[in-house]
Amino acid sequence: MEKWKLLLKMIRYNKNAYKMYLYCNIFAVSLFTALLSIYQNNSFSNNSEIDGSISSNVFAPTVLMGLFLILFIPYAYTAFLKGRKQEYAVFMVLGMTESEVVANMFLECSIVSVAGGITGLIFGSGLSFIFLVFLHHIIGLRSVQWECHIETYKITVALYACAVIIILCINILRIIKSQILELFKAKYKEEKKKKGSMCKLLLGLGIFCIGILLMMIVYDFNRTYIWFFSIGFSIGGIAVIICNLDFLMCRFHTKSWKISLSFVLQNIKSWRIVTFISACLFGILIFFLGHGIVTYPNFKSNAITYSPYDLFYVKYQDINNIGMEQIEDILNRNEIHITEEKTVEVLRGTACNIINADEINEKMGRDFQVEKGEFIQLFQIDQNDGYEHDTSPLPALSVNLGDDGEMQIRLKESCVDILFNSCKSLGDFTLIISDTDFKKIKMSSREYLAENAVMINFDHWRKSEQAIKELQNVMEKSNGLTAEDQYLYQIASKLEKYTIAVQSSSVLVFFMFFVAFVFWSSANAAIYFKMKSELEEERKIFFNLYRIGILEKELQNILLKKNFFYYFVPFMIGGAFGIFYCYSVNAIYDYGIIGLICGGVIAIIICMMQMFVFWRAIQYEYHEFVRLYG
Repeated sequence: MEKWKLLLKMIRYNKNAYKMYLYCNIFAVSLFTALLSIYQNNSFSNNSEIDGSISSNVFAPTVLMGLFLILFIPYAYTAFLKGRKQEYAVFMVLGMTESEVVANMFLECSIVSVAGGITGLIFGSGLSFIFLVFLHHIIGLRSVQWECHIETYKITVALYACAVIIILCINILRIIKSQILELFKAKYKEEKKKKGSMCKLLLGLGIFCIGILLMMIVYDFNRTYIWFFSIGFSIGGIAVIICNLDFLMCRFHTKSWKISLSFVLQNIKSWRIVTFISACLFGILIFFLGHGIVTYPNFKSNAITYSPYDLFYVKYQDINNIGMEQIEDILNRNEIHITEEKTVEVLRGTACNIINADEINEKMGRDFQVEKGEFIQLFQIDQNDGYEHDTSPLPALSVNLGDDGEMQIRLKESCVDILFNSCKSLGDFTLIISDTDFKKIKMSSREYLAENAVMINFDHWRKSEQAIKELQNVMEKSNGLTAEDQYLYQIASKLEKYTIAVQSSSVLVFFMFFVAFVFWSSANAAIYFKMKSELEEERKIFFNLYRIGILEKELQNILLKKNFFYYFVPFMIGGAFGIFYCYSVNAIYDYGIIGLICGGVIAIIICMMQMFVFWRAIQYEYHEFVRLYG
């Protein structure tokens, strides 16, 4: 009975450690729940209401938060358990059996995990509501509504339960295999690690340089996947470098640095782990945040590039077939005036558009030369838009002409040019053929519908929202189509594409800022856990230094240099990693300098935030020592 009373006393004594572990569980669960709730929201993912380019921007942050949940919870529990192993040894000395220790571990972890999981789900639901309010009112996605999906909670609970079960199984097995003496020495045994060497340090630098060279030499439009290999080499190189940095630390000969470094070196293994984790988090957040900011103006410029006309629609027989006089009247009532108007005939198949070279040359000022039996495949893309495009052309096309048999046309060449707005009414790829072949297909083929693409430019396209809405309503009433068919014959406007691009980039940057804040908080939380676990041991050392006459100013100086290795070494490594990839990934799209500037500015901002946390950590440690021994 006495041992259980002692157990309760030790739990009360370690209440701050329990609180920290509980907060970590709540933090990780609530963030993943919030993002998954947005991702699974039907009103947000409904492509008929919200463009897919907007809703797809939540996928990457959700995956990142899922990985964060899986990795952060085990780390938090390991940090929590590190200080408990010696206490379990005490319990076993006092008569607690191995099975009772395991039962206690299971009980305390289960209670904290259940409490953290339930609270995290509640907070996550509230956070998802805040996100949706932001999307609805700030970004302007008016159709987004808050929804509650049981599937969201099931996935979160399943993922969270897997993480908890894994860490429980691993640590229970470790306890079972450990002897009492090993538990007493666990804290010190964990720090036993081979010292770093110059050879291994140079090896790590070499591996890191391979990752850099892959990006600088091999990475291009046709091999964008190379950056995954490059990051793999870079992270591997960083791991080897960090594992051998103590080789350089031991070369600091100044007396003041030697004392500070001794605190780092006596816990070098955990320092290596925390530094590697923090460096990766800093590097990833700088890269993703910088890349997100770079793409923000790119989204808007792409919207304008892919919409050469302010208004574009396809008409076919009684569909969208209203007169130009009526269109002008609607536009004029909204103080919008037409500056240019063109109509081009298009033969549209299931996935293919066929246009007449002669008509395109005449109305659009092009110079396509194509003979009978040939075609030019048109790729309506901008190769510098920041995306990878497949420009492999069709070698040939067979067209069924009914009673006249099959018509074979072969590829002459491919061409990259944007003639039409991106539109749901047209097929996926476009072929330019001769006038003779065009007329023959139009007359004989039942596979292709003869439609007319109408292209209009205004004097003020940014002010055309109301006019386009009114024109769309008139066309819908005139068409009398079902919602699904009308969706295919929707008007495409430059303003709509521009608005979607702004909203899409805003959603991406917002969630990337959120994920970056989470990663920054997690990096500092990992450092805080390490400092907290070493605080009691350092108090004893500082007390001995205090007894032999160390001054308060010298104490602050030692803490400052010690914490420099905790807070700024991982930041400098991660910052260099993030800035480089922010530059190199964007360089092939001619945004390298912008990426470098964005990455650098973000790194400076994070550095200032780190300085604040760094100074607060020094003050906290100093006041703890003064409070006990001052």
